[in-house]
Amino acid sequence: MKSNAKLYLLLVLAVMNISTASILVRLAGVHGYVAATWRLIIASFLTLILFLISGDHKGFQLHKVNDLLIMSLSGIFLSLHFGLWMMSLSHLSVAVSVTIVDSYPALMAIIGMMLFKETYRKTQLLGAGIAMAGIALLSFHTVQGGIVPPGGDPVLGIILSALGMICVALYFTIGKGMRQRYTTFQYTLIVYSAASIFSIFIVECMNLRLLGYSPITYTYLALLALLPMLGGHTVINYVLEKMSLLAATIPILGEPVGAAILAWLLLGEKIDPLSILLMAIVITGIGLVVLEEK
Repeated sequence: MKSNAKLYLLLVLAVMNISTASILVRLAGVHGYVAATWRLIIASFLTLILFLISGDHKGFQLHKVNDLLIMSLSGIFLSLHFGLWMMSLSHLSVAVSVTIVDSYPALMAIIGMMLFKETYRKTQLLGAGIAMAGIALLSFHTVQGGIVPPGGDPVLGIILSALGMICVALYFTIGKGMRQRYTTFQYTLIVYSAASIFSIFIVECMNLRLLGYSPITYTYLALLALLPMLGGHTVINYVLEKMSLLAATIPILGEPVGAAILAWLLLGEKIDPLSILLMAIVITGIGLVVLEEK
């Protein structure tokens, strides 16, 4: 029971940290893929330090020859997820962008049942459905409100967020398989490093610059790596070994709630009563999934 309580606490912490991502991207004020690249570069460096301190490097070897390629592919999906989603923040409000990119639990449930032969209780599937319905309604309501950043293209923003959602589903799917054979830091070091290299390549292809920004911008980029990356994604990669694919990832649906609240407090994006009600529905669905985990 104590072990389960620890996992639930870690998931709550991960959601709180991940909820800061969109705010930090907005505050940094750089191109979405530049923010994604620095997030991954800094996170890779910090993960290397943790990898060495933890002793995970002792006797570390690949269990299968193609594991390196598979984990590198996971890194590519992670890079695309971050880059596409962060680019969508220039075209959509924080609430809408985060809502769309976090609408992947339906995919995760199908993948979990098909690839990992996981079984879910009816209450868990009901909770996933409730959460997804709440997310869909919240997204529709927010879009109808017409909150779009100056110069934003909502159609392009929705496409970017949707593609980011597909990529994060694939990233978590690979992580579920690999985490059975490697420790958290062994897996994340390879994935984050591969994602960094791919992101640098994309930035070069887009003729964007990584250097020459102000100290405050780099501060926000560093926080982007510390809070939502190490304190969010790395924690979830740890939990993936202990819980089912759906239960370990659906709590991220709480991110739209946290991000919307932070956007209201820090960026002036207001939250109306209906949005608060729909967020409560999302949290209810999340609670049903996590509390019913075996």
